[in-house]
Amino acid sequence: MPVEQARPKARPRSPGSLIASQIEALAGNRVTVAMKHERPWASITFAGTRHSFAVDWQGTAEPDGIDNLAKALPDHAFAIPGYFVADILVTEQSDLRLLVEALSITDPVEKPRNF
Repeated sequence: MPVEQARPKARPRSPGSLIASQIEALAGNRVTVAMKHERPWASITFAGTRHSFAVDWQGTAEPDGIDNLAKALPDHAFAIPGYFVADILVTEQSDLRLLVEALSITDPVEKPRNF
């Protein structure tokens, strides 16, 4: 009788991983996004996480590619059920790399859910 192997449980995707994948999609998948670190964040009224990313352009530099991405990030509407991105900032920029800080906040109205 064959032994049934346990299937790994799907891991919930964190807000940080969803932000990273949406940055990649915004750039037309011409970048790779690596999480540098995450830190809990809180104020009197809100709780969330501060995320730090390195965004690396793949291949040769396109004249305006990384610059266009840097300009698009602050106005991008990230879709993260149960959270919202309250702040996103490019802290460093070169021809092939961005360093990005983002703040995701737990939405007080929509409860976070497993992805």
